[in-house]
Amino acid sequence: MGNQHGGQKALKKQELKKLVETTHFDIEEIRKLFEQFKGISSSREDDGVIDKQEFQNALGLKDSLFVDRMFSLFDEDNDGTIDFREFICGLSVFCEKGTIDEKLKFSFRIYDFDNDGCIDKEELFKLLEAIVQNSLGIPQEQLHSLVDATFAEADTDGDGKISFEEYRVLVTKHPAMIGNMTITTNVKRNTGAAQ
Repeated sequence: MGNQHGGQKALKKQELKKLVETTHFDIEEIRKLFEQFKGISSSREDDGVIDKQEFQNALGLKDSLFVDRMFSLFDEDNDGTIDFREFICGLSVFCEKGTIDEKLKFSFRIYDFDNDGCIDKEELFKLLEAIVQNSLGIPQEQLHSLVDATFAEADTDGDGKISFEEYRVLVTKHPAMIGNMTITTNVKRNTGAAQ
C-alpha cells in the first residue's frame, strides 16, 4: 500500500476530491503539501514514499522513541513507509482545523505503545525519557516523580493505568499538554477579491 504513490508526479482529481473529503485541507493546501511531500520523499531516494530516515530528517530530530512513535502513527498500514495519503491524514490532525478530539486521540496513541487502550507508567516513562533525552538533562528520579504525580492526578479509578477518558480529563485540566499539536500552514489563498 505504501508504494501506491511511488514516483507519482501529480495528483489525480479523484484523489484530490477524496482527500478534501477526509481531511481538513482544501484543494490548494493539498497541492502545496504534495509538493512538500515530494521534496521529503525524494530527499534520500526518489521512490514516492517517506521512509523513517526522511521523516526524522524532515522533523529535524535525532533518532528516538518519540520519532519511532510518530512515524508509526503516520504509517497506518505498517509497511515501513508513509505514502501521500498517510502523510496528509497525519498532518490533518495537526492543522488549525484539526479538532480537539482528533488531537486527543492522536496524542493518546503516542503514549499507548501496545495499543491496549490504556497508558501505563512504563509507557509514559519511556516516552518522557525519549522526549527529554539529552536535551534537558532531567534525572531519571525526577522523571519517575513526574510519572507518579501524573498518575496520582489522572488515574482516578486507581487501576494503575490511564484510560482515554482519564487522559481526556487530564488534558482538559492541562491544555498545554496538546498545545504543540497545532501547526499553521503558510498556504496563501487567492480569494479573487480586490484588497
